[in-house]
This record gives sequence, C-alpha cells and structure tokens, in this order.
Amino acid sequence: MRRLSAILAADVVGYSRLMGEDEAGTLAALRAHRAEIFDPVIAERGGRLVKLMGDGALVEFPSVVDAVEAALAIQQRNAEVDSRIRLRIGINLGDVIIDGDDIYGDGVNVAARLEALAEPGGICIASIVQESIGNRVEAEFADAGEHEVKGIKRPIRVFRWPDAGVDLSEQAQPAAERPSIAVLPFDNMSGDPDQEYFSDGICEDIITELSRFREFLVIARNSSFTYKGKAVKISAVCRDLGVRYVLEGSVRKSGSRIRVTGQLIDGHNGNHVWADRFDRTVDEIFDVQDEITTAIVNAVAPQLIQAEISRAYSKSQQDLDAWDRVMRARWHIAHYTAAHIAEAKRFLGEAIESNPRLVQAYAELGVCHVMTAIYGWSGADGGKEVALAMQAARTGVQLDSSDAATQAILGFASLFDWRFDDGLSHIRRAVQINPNSATATGFLCVGEALCGNYLASCAAFDRAFRLSPHDPMAGWWYSGKGIGAFIAEEYDDVLEVTAACIREFPELPTAYRQRAAAFAILDRPDDAHAALAGLLRLLPDTTVSKVTRAVPIMLPEAHERWLNALRAAGLPE
Repeated sequence: MRRLSAILAADVVGYSRLMGEDEAGTLAALRAHRAEIFDPVIAERGGRLVKLMGDGALVEFPSVVDAVEAALAIQQRNAEVDSRIRLRIGINLGDVIIDGDDIYGDGVNVAARLEALAEPGGICIASIVQESIGNRVEAEFADAGEHEVKGIKRPIRVFRWPDAGVDLSEQAQPAAERPSIAVLPFDNMSGDPDQEYFSDGICEDIITELSRFREFLVIARNSSFTYKGKAVKISAVCRDLGVRYVLEGSVRKSGSRIRVTGQLIDGHNGNHVWADRFDRTVDEIFDVQDEITTAIVNAVAPQLIQAEISRAYSKSQQDLDAWDRVMRARWHIAHYTAAHIAEAKRFLGEAIESNPRLVQAYAELGVCHVMTAIYGWSGADGGKEVALAMQAARTGVQLDSSDAATQAILGFASLFDWRFDDGLSHIRRAVQINPNSATATGFLCVGEALCGNYLASCAAFDRAFRLSPHDPMAGWWYSGKGIGAFIAEEYDDVLEVTAACIREFPELPTAYRQRAAAFAILDRPDDAHAALAGLLRLLPDTTVSKVTRAVPIMLPEAHERWLNALRAAGLPE
C-alpha cells in the first residue's frame, strides 16, 4: 500500500559525543526534550511518530503545512530553553510504502538526506515542500541550491531555515515592493453559529488560493484570523499587519440560498478597488464553497495588479521602486508595439538593477524578448532574442520555482526555441502550481495549439477567459487559438478568432498574419491581400523567411502549409 505523506526526519546533533561525555545526563535530557517539546508539538500538529532510532525520529504528517509548522515550533521552543539537545530536521513530501506501522521508500530517504544537510537547530525542506506551503507558513526558507545526496539518483533542490551564512534580508524580495494583502475572516450574517465553518472555510480557501500568486504577499491565516469577531478599521489592520490591501466580506445563508459579498480595499487611501456579490443555491456545500472561492480569487487577483499598475503610474519617476518599474513595464507590454516593448525593457532593466532577486522582472523581460523575436522589431536577431528570453525566464525560475507565471514564461520561450516537449512541460507545471493563473492557462492555449492539440487549446482558451475576462495579455490567447485552428484546418475558426482579436487588439500583427493565410487557403485573394496589407502596415519588413523560424509549428506538414498560404497571400519570400 502506498500514500502521499509529509515526512519529518529529526536527528540529535552530536549525539555520540554527548553520550560519551555523560551517558545518563544525555538520556535524561533527551527524555525531557521529548516529553516537554518534541512529543507535544507533534501531537498538536496531528503528526504520527513512526519510530525512534536512538538519536533520531521519523514522523508522518497528513499535511505538509503541519509538518513545517511543527518543525519550526520544535526548533523555536528548543532555542528558548537551556537544553543540551539540539536537532537537525529535514522534511519531504513524497510517496511512501506502508508496512504495518512503518513506512519506507524514496519519500522517507529524501527526508533523511535533507535532515543531514540541515544546520544545528535548523530545518531543510525539499523544493516540493517549499512549493506546497507557499505563503502559509510565517518563516522564510532560503534557496540553498541543488545537492547530490547518497542513494538518490536525482539532485535535490533544498530550502533552508535559517539560512546559514546568508543574510535572508538580501535573499528575500523586500516586502515593501511586492503588494501585500490580508484576508479578514468573513462575517457570518446568517445568525446561525453552525454556519461559521462555511464563512471560515471560504476565507481560508481564499488565503490558500491567493498564496499561489507570487506577485503579492498574503498574510497567513493565524495573523488575519486574530481579527475575527472584532470591529476594526482597515487603516489600523494595514498598519498592524504591514499590508497594502485588505479583502473583507460576509456570508449570508437563507434556506437553500447563499450570498457572499467581498470587497478589496486599498488601506493607504481607503479606496474600494473591487466589490461584488455572489449568489448561489446550495446543493453540495463544498462545491459551492469551491466555486465562490474561485470566483473571488479570479476577480481579486487581476484587480489587485491593475490597482498596482495605476499606483505605479501615479508616482514620480524618482520615487519608483523595482516593483513599480515592473508594473509600468506590464502596462507597456499590453500595448503590443515595438516602442512600448522597448520602453518595457528599459523599466525591467532598471528593476533588475535595483533588485536582482525580483522574480517578476525576469518573467516580464522574458515576454518582451519573445515578442521581439516573433515580430523581428528593429531588425532584431530572433534567435538571440529567444536565447535572452530563455535566460531571463530560467533566472526567474531559479529564484522561485513555485512562481507559476515564471514557469509558464519559461515554457513559452521554450516553444519559440522549438523545444516543444520542454515548453509544454513547463507550462503544464505552471498550471499545476496555480490553476487560477490566467497567464499560465493562456500560455497553455498557445502551447497546445503549436503542438497540434487544437481541442486542448480551445479548452485552455475558454478557461483563461473565465479566469480573467478582460486580461490585457489576452492577445496571446487569441493568437494561440488562431494558429491552432489553422493547424487543425479549421479556417472558419481562424477568421472568427482573428476578427475578435483585431477588435480587442488592433495593433497585434499576429491576427492579420493568420487571417491572410486562412483567406489564401479559402481562395479569397482580395481578402487575403487586405489582411496582408494590415500585417505589413504594422510590420513592413515581414517576409516568409522571417516567419519561418519565428512561428514554431511542431507538425512539419502544417508548418509548410502555413508558409505556402502566406506565399499565396502575397507575402514576399
């Protein structure tokens, strides 16, 4: 029998030396440590002590958050007392083999190897643990890089607390740059105490889902729930928690109907950034809870970023920090022109110079380089631009492998490097990290399309619009579905989606290029020439040879059909 578990492995530092110096005293200290610290903390967090191994212990947790919080509590409590017992702790999340009360397998072995890498009094966790806890634990785990360990074929990426020999203030992204948000407990307006679990559950789920967006910091439940049942001023909450935004709301249930309201408030000026209500009929309570949570998160996340873009543009040039420059770059990127992309690159270069660890700057820079490669702006070398996009995206992923947007952009860049398997792999990983990321889902539409999976592309296209109906980057999604329709020989679909794209993004060259090719295939030469004129108005130097490498299509026959259609439309060789 197998199951997925969070595994904590702990070891006493210098156990043999301590036993050699004072066997009786060491055993007494170890028993006291277990009775007063280790065992109570494990029990509090729902852990199961699998076995003791002289100087070590193996504990299984059903929740990775509980495992990490237990480790932190043990180390912190131990540091507060004068104990001769100091522990190293390693935590992994993995598949384990159940044998009676014991457990085996790689999941256990990796936890043991992580424990050996930890500093005395410290904790090492695997990258999968770091990705799983997100912002739900009030501690900073610093990236300690990949390590080759005995008995494990693949290198393990390790995150360490506290980070030995490294100033964490330099490793982490400054909280003053990325926007921060607190989700206050939603008020139960039903007059029924039994409904508290529902309002609390929605709030907890929103915290969890918002934490998947690495663009902003989300205050942990333990802090935001201290305001439960209290009348508070938003400005005071922001000051106490050090956040810029507060999300608050209420839940009202009457019979089989539920109404949930929410509002996002800028604590610095009291402005309402967003407000809405959600009415549902209760059939299955947990399905309704998930549905409302998703609706609120999908509304709040883009609104928060738009508020940040507006805030960045309200500041003078000399007052911009690195995050503000990323927000200004985002505004320029959404305009899809050479001049705007050049300006975006300038802002992103300044952001990286100011804060070389700001992950989002590398992600947006990757997008800029891919766009420059696709359209060959200013005579740019497409191959060089793609290489720069890959470099920027890889740097972002190395800084934070749990950032869905950066993973998606690395996949996007890989596609335009004609590395289709790698591209889809990174994009699908991004969607797995954050299923609510419109960026990742939109790029999945592009990836599935270029790989000839038109139905999957359409599904991703529809979901991306459900996640963010007015997204400024939706031009890419239209482009993905358009090329996917061409590859699938659904030429009427090409005309439909490109028409919609031109209405929303009239300066995006891709739509005109796809329309010209589709009209040529459909033997409508006048329409093909008109679409081609639109393309050449935006990109006068476009030729078949430039398009050949710039538009990666995995299926050779489809790629050749695409180029021949552009030739037939009148595009010069």
